[in-house]
Amino acid sequence: MKSLKTGRPFWVYYQDIDSGANLAVPQLIRGYENDGYTVVKKELPQYKLIKTNGQTSGKFDGSQENVHFYYRKKSWGEIEDIDMYLYLEQPVQQYDQVEGMPVDNILPGEMYVRSFERVATTNGEFWYEVNADRWIKFDVNTMKIVHHDPFAKEPPVKDGPVTNLRVLPLNKVPATVDYLRGGHLYTYDYPYGQSTGTVANGQDLVLIGRLEDENGVTWYQNEQRGFINGAYVHLTKQDEDE
Repeated sequence: MKSLKTGRPFWVYYQDIDSGANLAVPQLIRGYENDGYTVVKKELPQYKLIKTNGQTSGKFDGSQENVHFYYRKKSWGEIEDIDMYLYLEQPVQQYDQVEGMPVDNILPGEMYVRSFERVATTNGEFWYEVNADRWIKFDVNTMKIVHHDPFAKEPPVKDGPVTNLRVLPLNKVPATVDYLRGGHLYTYDYPYGQSTGTVANGQDLVLIGRLEDENGVTWYQNEQRGFINGAYVHLTKQDEDE
């Protein structure tokens, strides 16, 4: 006689391998104990299947685990972890992802940006991630790749990573991260320096310093996490010096 005892259910996820975003609504798979199951991949427009984690067929015997189908955009050719700088000769539009939507924070010209990931698309474009959830498209006419650290010969941040840069002390000013909803922002040991981690949108900050670099960009020094681009910091106190 067939068992009517319910087996342990499991979830099936269809995710972008690069962003972690769900590309389809996750499915909860149920069945009776010892019944067989088979999970079939979804055909998603503009995406190709990269890999699968978990058993896509078996029995509800208590050993089954969640199944993850990982996809990548068909237009993405090569993904590479890098550590280099780009010099922007003119203002540059930022995007929320490769071939994505433009965001309103335009990077000023005549400045360096650091990138940790590069994507080459199948149509010959190169995209560089310059912050969490922020990408720029390379333009050979207005950008230059810099393989060395342009600030390597400068003194440490207490004396300024660029000429005459000085940190102005703040008395533990409260602030919050003002970024994309659900987004994360890189923090640095000094402006344009090594990444120390990320902070989430809405996260509380305690500011102990402020500086403006030679590109006119304001940076805030957080008590524990290092430096954060001031464009994404919302002060919760009117007078920073109080």
